[in-house]
Amino acid sequence: MRKIKLLLLSGLLMATQLLLAQTREVTGKVTDANGNPLTGASVRVKNAKTGTIAATDGSFKINVAPNTILIISGVGFEAREIAVGNDQNLNVSLQLSSSQSLNEVVITALGVKKEKKALGYSVSVVTKKDLELRPEGDIGRVLTGKAAGVNILNTSGISGSGTNITIRAVSTITGSSTPLFIVDGVPFDGGTNANTGFTFGNQTSSRFLDLDPNNIENVSILKGLSATTIYGELGRNGVILITTKNGGGVKANKKTEISVSQSYFMNSVANLPDYNTKYGGGFDLSNGVTFFSNWGGAFSDPPVMVPHPYGRSALNAAFPEFIGATYAYKQYKNNVEDFFRTGTVSNTSINIGGSGANASYNGNFSYLSDEGFLPGNNLKKMTFGLGGTTKLANNFTLTGAANYVTTKVKSPPTSTSFGSSASNASAFGDVLYTPTSVDLQGLPWENPLDHSHVYYRANNGIQNPRWTLVNSFTTDDVSRVFGNLQMKYDFTKKFNLTYRVGFDNYTENQIYAQNKGGSYTPDGIYRTSSANNTIWDQTLVTNFAKDLSQDIKLNVEAGVNVRNDIFRQTGITSSKQLVYGLLNHANF
Repeated sequence: MRKIKLLLLSGLLMATQLLLAQTREVTGKVTDANGNPLTGASVRVKNAKTGTIAATDGSFKINVAPNTILIISGVGFEAREIAVGNDQNLNVSLQLSSSQSLNEVVITALGVKKEKKALGYSVSVVTKKDLELRPEGDIGRVLTGKAAGVNILNTSGISGSGTNITIRAVSTITGSSTPLFIVDGVPFDGGTNANTGFTFGNQTSSRFLDLDPNNIENVSILKGLSATTIYGELGRNGVILITTKNGGGVKANKKTEISVSQSYFMNSVANLPDYNTKYGGGFDLSNGVTFFSNWGGAFSDPPVMVPHPYGRSALNAAFPEFIGATYAYKQYKNNVEDFFRTGTVSNTSINIGGSGANASYNGNFSYLSDEGFLPGNNLKKMTFGLGGTTKLANNFTLTGAANYVTTKVKSPPTSTSFGSSASNASAFGDVLYTPTSVDLQGLPWENPLDHSHVYYRANNGIQNPRWTLVNSFTTDDVSRVFGNLQMKYDFTKKFNLTYRVGFDNYTENQIYAQNKGGSYTPDGIYRTSSANNTIWDQTLVTNFAKDLSQDIKLNVEAGVNVRNDIFRQTGITSSKQLVYGLLNHANF
């Protein structure tokens, strides 16, 4: 038995010696394309768990058997497979991966791609992962906090309201500071076609609201003056370059991929004034309800009974039940908070894309339904898009994208307020200053005889905000088509000529209306306007690139751009409504 054990041990030692004789030490060095060592590069045997890590100078050592294949890789670099032959010293150079290269390349003026490190000006890049599935359908608000040096402010918190974007500070006193929007290399109108100022309750949207954040591949924000000079006077406020998924193309040889995303958010009013809980409406600590301030008498338990605010003679015919009635002078909790609601935002997006060796395509559909926290406020947006690229056999490359979007916004007006009441009809201004002693939700808001508003003040001089929600509104209805067609001819790999034509057209219909019977425009008002904006943009540009040395590259671009803008706007305002409830110019 002992002899058998000795024979087994001897055989095992011989096998181990034979295995060691078949393996050998292989050394090497891993560098990038410029010869710089890649510290921490991975060196492992294919189909095995054996491996090592490159040292700080890129060198490595590993014991392998003959005819072994090594897989050498590094973070951000393309992996390489190296067959170990008779050479025991391997020098391996790795190339940047395609994804890493894309991260280092930005789109600049006229759609030209350049390495970010080669730019002589400031540029911020925001990728699609920071834009998709957000509670905001406005690309301006989605960019908030994502790009340094870009100031973004909302004109109000309601859904569909305008957004102010400022790059490099305000550049004009009377003009617009809105930056130039370029979508897939073509100018895109992002203006606000307001008929009146904010003091009149205007809630017109900024037209970059028509862009779908879910269909954007990336955003480049050009902030330096030299970056925008090529766009002339139009680029004085900075430039926001947007590449859509339809216009950006997809990776070559990628199978057809369909993605469906659904997001759902709930929102509420962000902040309200702090209301006191001890004193009601009035002045000099007097008990009363028909005052607007909160400097009245102190609340007591049980509450003091005062004359009912609707018991005044002017309302006796409409509300006989309040004649001689009393009203509890106390704090009515949540009378302002309950004026608002919990809003919901639902966003559905479908995207399909794929490519072959010489062609790629992408299509998308999205639907946004945004019910704001202010009753009567909502935003509906529907977007269709299709784009593709094909490379022909005769050195031509064709690229095109087309998009159609409808945007509908409705909201009660939100005019300015100066501390006592709003300047015009306003859901916000008239509700925020409501004293805590007024039962906003319990008191009637409409005269049943003539549908006029009623409120707690003796002269009925402040419009009841609940009446405003029902009888006053603004709408903004937009139908838009935009896209481009591009043809590029490659004379050589370093020399090409590109022609691109872009088109952007939208029709915007706006309404501002209020039935008669309010404190503001008591005879009623009905204002309609229709605007049509068209941009034709044509660009012919040639590009020549050559590597003069390893460290010096020559890049020459020259071309011509022709842009034609056509804007028309018509409107009519009618006053003195004849029949309550009928909002039509013929009824004024």
